[in-house]
Amino acid sequence: MTALNTMVKKVAGLADTKDVTPWQNRFIKNVVRQTSNGDNTTSLTEAQIDTLEELYERHFA
Repeated sequence: MTALNTMVKKVAGLADTKDVTPWQNRFIKNVVRQTSNGDNTTSLTEAQIDTLEELYERHFA
């Protein structure tokens, strides 16, 4: 499985694109901010991790 910090950094590239919904865009921006651009993923909840994994798999797997 891909490391969470890698997922955050890749998914961050989807922000402000037409590839994500407005809700997903806000989610991505919040996760990027919360994790200091993917450098510290320890604060993510299980629900956030699940959503991050879904986004990653949809766009990069």
